Amino acid sequence: MLCPVCNGIVDMQVPCLSCGGTVTDCGRLSDWTGPYAPYEPADAQAVSSALSMQSEAGCCHAVYCPSCQQTSEAIITQWE
Repeated sequence: MLCPVCNGIVDMQVPCLSCGGTVTDCGRLSDWTGPYAPYEPADAQAVSSALSMQSEAGCCHAVYCPSCQQTSEAIITQWE
């Protein structure tokens, strides 16, 4: 499976859930919880939930809206 956003094939075109503005891609959620996560305080259940969501539904990205300053997650459908 291949994420077209991670690989730079397509630009992320996801509207903000709060205001409808254009969000900025902040990378894969697993990168935020990735290799140094054991050294930082985190909710273990939230991390395992996010990682399982990524593998089941697609590639889960953290996104930020500069208009309303909200952060959220966007699931990108992976290509085969």
